[in-house]
Amino acid sequence: MTDNSGIPHFVDNIRGVGYMRNPNRQAAKRRAVESEGSDTILIYNSSNGATEQYAEWISKALDCDVMKYSRGKLGYASMYQNIIFGSWIRGGEITRYNMLRANLVNFGIENNNLIVFATGIIKPSDEYTAYVKSLNGCKQLPEGCFHLLPGRYDPSGCKSADRLALKAMGDRIFTPLSKEEISAARDRFKVGYDGVEIETIKPIIEKVLEFRQ
Repeated sequence: MTDNSGIPHFVDNIRGVGYMRNPNRQAAKRRAVESEGSDTILIYNSSNGATEQYAEWISKALDCDVMKYSRGKLGYASMYQNIIFGSWIRGGEITRYNMLRANLVNFGIENNNLIVFATGIIKPSDEYTAYVKSLNGCKQLPEGCFHLLPGRYDPSGCKSADRLALKAMGDRIFTPLSKEEISAARDRFKVGYDGVEIETIKPIIEKVLEFRQ
């Protein structure tokens, strides 16, 4: 079922989904039979479950293959025309993305369609979005291929390694925020935050459907 724009009513169809396609089992079969969803894979890196939740929703909406980040399996991306990479932000860095970006040519996917989304608790103003894009080498991505999505943070559940990394970064994690934005971000780090919302994936769905036309 679609709305007037041709976009699937994914919100009604995918809430609570717990199944994601594994390219190890599905890729060969899906390459052998042409289908609308056969050219898309989503690779994700998740720390507290927010990015994984978005990966579940997106993979269900697009009926695409999905794979948890593994350095040794990134080469699977070469089997797909459309590649979605999702991860979380730490100090402006999209964790694990650099490994994929550095190997685009090695994998032969430098001309494939690449969409990057990153989750975090800092409000994605235009200035902050531009900063994250520049820091992670994403400025060259076409319009609609880079997205900052609201993430999740639970101070009591933060892994010790992540807590130490955040402490070591100090105020650098707030670059280039205004005083008001820094205050809001500090509050979220202190008391926790959960902004994960299914509606925010719609632009990603729209872009992949555009690629598939």
